Amino acid sequence: MNALDRRSFGLLLLILLAAALRFYRLDAQDIWGDEAFSISLSQQSLEYVIAGGADTHPPFYPALLFFWLKLMGTSAFATRALSALIGILAVPLIFVFARRVAPARPRVAWLAAILAAVSPLLIYYSQETRMYELVAVLSLASLTLLAKEMKSEVKYLLVTLLALYTHYSAFFVLAAQNVFVFANWLRNRGGIKRWILLQLALAAAYVPWIVVQTSFLRGKASTRFDEWGWRGIEMIFGKTFLAFGVGLTTDFPIAQIAAAVFLGLAVIGVFVGARGSPVGQPCAERSRSIAKLSYMSFIVPVVIAWLVNPVMPFFFERYVLVALPGFYVTVALGLDYFARRSAPGTVGVMAALVLVSAFSLSNHFYDDAYVKGKYGRMMAYIASQQQPGDALILNNPLQKPLFDYYQPRGLPAFYLPDGVPLEDPRTRQQLADIAREHPRLWLVMFGNPAEYDPTGYLERWLGAHAFKSWSRGFVDASAVLYVMPNTSPAIRSTMQATLGENIRFVGYEVDRAEIAPGQTLQLTLHWNLQSLISSRLKVFTHLIGGINPATESSVWAQMDGEPVGGSRPTSTWQVDETIDDLYGLQLPLNIPPGEYTLEIGMYDPVTLARLPVQDASGARMAEDRVVLGTIVVKAR
Repeated sequence: MNALDRRSFGLLLLILLAAALRFYRLDAQDIWGDEAFSISLSQQSLEYVIAGGADTHPPFYPALLFFWLKLMGTSAFATRALSALIGILAVPLIFVFARRVAPARPRVAWLAAILAAVSPLLIYYSQETRMYELVAVLSLASLTLLAKEMKSEVKYLLVTLLALYTHYSAFFVLAAQNVFVFANWLRNRGGIKRWILLQLALAAAYVPWIVVQTSFLRGKASTRFDEWGWRGIEMIFGKTFLAFGVGLTTDFPIAQIAAAVFLGLAVIGVFVGARGSPVGQPCAERSRSIAKLSYMSFIVPVVIAWLVNPVMPFFFERYVLVALPGFYVTVALGLDYFARRSAPGTVGVMAALVLVSAFSLSNHFYDDAYVKGKYGRMMAYIASQQQPGDALILNNPLQKPLFDYYQPRGLPAFYLPDGVPLEDPRTRQQLADIAREHPRLWLVMFGNPAEYDPTGYLERWLGAHAFKSWSRGFVDASAVLYVMPNTSPAIRSTMQATLGENIRFVGYEVDRAEIAPGQTLQLTLHWNLQSLISSRLKVFTHLIGGINPATESSVWAQMDGEPVGGSRPTSTWQVDETIDDLYGLQLPLNIPPGEYTLEIGMYDPVTLARLPVQDASGARMAEDRVVLGTIVVKAR
């Protein structure tokens, strides 16, 4: 096998490794918000997909996804496969780019290709139904064509224009290219003229998009010029180089240590690239010129990202993904510098970097802490628990694409607000009408509630009119089940107890003394405050009996939370105000028949310590709880 065959075989192995990592567990995570928007947009008519105002971003990726969905379908695997396939191309492209940047250092191309093949950040975005991997690959292709000294001007024009029509971050790379060209080709008047004509052609081809999108983008812009200070530098450069080193799924201290090693190698690579080929090597002057493109293509985009950050709504590491290939080539230059002095030491460093990447990828693939969203799992749970007459209330219309993707069958849904503000009396009437028709309501909150329901209106209304019986967070969303009150009379009981020093428990109602598995026990607690308190306490309500195999405790049903569905924290109570506090205890289907004890109390959510409880005579109650009585569970 000759050298060319060995090189081709080795590159093929790296490409296969890249493909395996990008397709591995491709559909393990749920589709999340931005992905759902991409899918929803690309399912519209092609005219709508490419129209300005349909999306913040340029239209090439959604148009490409439009045809892809027609061919492959809309499953999580199918929609993400497009990005995965595109991501594989980063490996051969970065190999070619590095060969052109450092022709006298063939090891650089292999090191850069290895880093790209196992890159946690490139793999992360290769597994998203979004445009970020595409713009990174197209920008890399544009750099590769430029490194060929513009011998394929038409190809360069087409590839660069596609990158610009994919995402605005491609302009960061275009700016780096211009800095490179004008810094190195000033004496080449013919080359500069051709370059300027190419830039004018790119500008002319992009004008239509600027015209249709300017007003839309103007509404998204912000002005935070304090971001140009040290805080902005720390945020932009810190987040960028941490992500470049280990991706987004590794925390302190591994992330900081690895990032420091990567950054140190990159600094050395900058000096190596500035020096170019060793003295006496053929084409040394050309190598010195082209090598500068590697570090300019990662430094300039990050600097520009910092400069434009004050007028952007927010910053994410994906906006500088286009700079990552140049970073890897520069790091490879630094590694090659060490390899010429200590090959075993360089192998050890490279092995350590690959191991850190493997650790980060393991977190990405398996650690729930780094999951982007669980909206699908949330809807699957709701579908498995839904009963006849249930309905969904969807808070925040931005979840519509996600809900359309995962919507449970046969479960009516209502978006609130619906044409009027949440605090408007008409919304209150809408809620009352929905509650009248549906005995159980699932409230689904998506994103940041402080942005669309800052006063917690829906939770306050439902907490005051229904029994909160279940709640859970799902990364990018949360769901709460509210059960409407039964029409049958409740069993009322008076009871006196003091919790802590200031809170009096004065009685309760329970909707039944006997209950069947799967039903909800409706419990209303009445509280009274003797003097103001500043702490926010939580209430626990438990139905206890024999050992529950599911929880390995005696608790068979429980509902913990702040009073009145979380809408009346204890720190807001007034002296002598009576708080009517509603809880629903959802009984599992596997609960055995028999007698169970109903207990309640309060605890500090920070320390988890229960408040001491005294009965009416002042005696301390065992286990700091109030035992309300016995509930009989009937056989199914």
